[in-house]
Amino acid sequence: MALNQVDGMRSNLRCMGSGPGSPALRYISTLLSPLPPGSSYLMLSIVSAHEQEQEETIETKILNEEYKNWKKNAPFLYDLLLSTALDWPTLTVEWFPDKQSSPDRNYSTNRLLLGTHTSGEAQNYIQIAHVLLPNSTVPGANDYDEDREEIGGYGASVGSAGNDVKFDIVQRIDHPGEVNKARYMPQNPDMIATMCVDGKVMIWDRAKHSSHPTGTVNAQIELVGHSEEGFGLDWDPHQEGQLVTGSRDTTVKLWDITSYSKQSITLSPTRTYTHHAAIVNDVQHHPLHNSLIGTVSDDLTLQILDVRQPSTSTSVIQGKGHDDAVNALSFNPASEYLLATASADKTVGIWDLRDLRFKLHALEGHVEAVTSLAWHPFEEAILGSASDDRRVCFWDLSKVGEEQTPEDQEDGPPELLFMHGGHINSIAEFSWNKNDPWLICSAAEDNLLQVWKVANAIVGKDTDDVPTEELEQMEP
Repeated sequence: MALNQVDGMRSNLRCMGSGPGSPALRYISTLLSPLPPGSSYLMLSIVSAHEQEQEETIETKILNEEYKNWKKNAPFLYDLLLSTALDWPTLTVEWFPDKQSSPDRNYSTNRLLLGTHTSGEAQNYIQIAHVLLPNSTVPGANDYDEDREEIGGYGASVGSAGNDVKFDIVQRIDHPGEVNKARYMPQNPDMIATMCVDGKVMIWDRAKHSSHPTGTVNAQIELVGHSEEGFGLDWDPHQEGQLVTGSRDTTVKLWDITSYSKQSITLSPTRTYTHHAAIVNDVQHHPLHNSLIGTVSDDLTLQILDVRQPSTSTSVIQGKGHDDAVNALSFNPASEYLLATASADKTVGIWDLRDLRFKLHALEGHVEAVTSLAWHPFEEAILGSASDDRRVCFWDLSKVGEEQTPEDQEDGPPELLFMHGGHINSIAEFSWNKNDPWLICSAAEDNLLQVWKVANAIVGKDTDDVPTEELEQMEP
């Protein structure tokens, strides 16, 4: 009998007890009795199933305890927190770039782009949500509504300012099957691209659809070329109407919707790349170099395409530094050579675009596959990552290599700035708000959507780090 099987049996015995007539002794007697032919496999299967049940029970207890601790400390961790249960899970979430404010109101209106994942049990939709957020407030511990898990929730009084947080779906557009990913065009946010389960990429003009679904799928343009579904989707920030996609069919495709004509709503790709050997998980245009596109894959590689080059079978640069599938990538919006990758090996890789032979650094803190990541829109050194471990982590790369006390080391590496523990299921995606520093929306696979802002006491600048001229401006 293998050693791990013996250890598993010991675990079972401890759980059963060992007194006279106990289940443990009866269990031992069955092991000592002769076994009929073919019954040993059945016995091991029963033991294995029992072990699995025990492990799941332990994991549930740990999860519940962690969640209780998070709820207990939430009032001190966040300046704002809203939890809402969607009708169906969303695999995609993105803040729109606009923000509507009114001088006679103490809140602003932000918009979210969402999808649905109904697993065929109901019609799917592209969804637009309004989130009413209070203007700058500093809540106290008494402002936390434990029942609704909100700080500054709708109807609550935050910092005695009487501000509200409210979430409302204001538009639903019929979609064919689950929405794998949805992104708005930077040059015209009313134009939305979605990745479909059949491999198609659909383009929607939100302004041409009513607030309520009609029961008919009516996309403005269909991009046809992928043979399987995908999750890689990114609009070109430099050229209007251009986008790139990646799919399970191992290809990366470029599209140009400006070539659309009313004679046909179907468009073919302008170029197809075959440089990956496995599923392409994510794609992204470089924010500062208009000819570069990054791609990552189950083949463990990060690769860079230069659209000026004629070859479609090879990339111009390739990096391989993860031990498992690479799920996502993100170029730093302020530093042209810095980029990050998220991997199923539970780490985040930091790379220098000028030399992809080696990673600059590995961020270690997640305990399951890292599924998405994005740089802070305003703070160059801050990176966010989300994982199947139900956590969203903030990393401060300016802290890499700092000395730690043994006590601090127990909390993680020095660059681990914050860990959001408000979800009890895998994170599907998260998004930084581009109008409000440190405001995040995160969506989990169990329908739960959270809008949250880490307390300024945690992420705010230390006065020791603020330049003298800034301090002088801050003084009354």
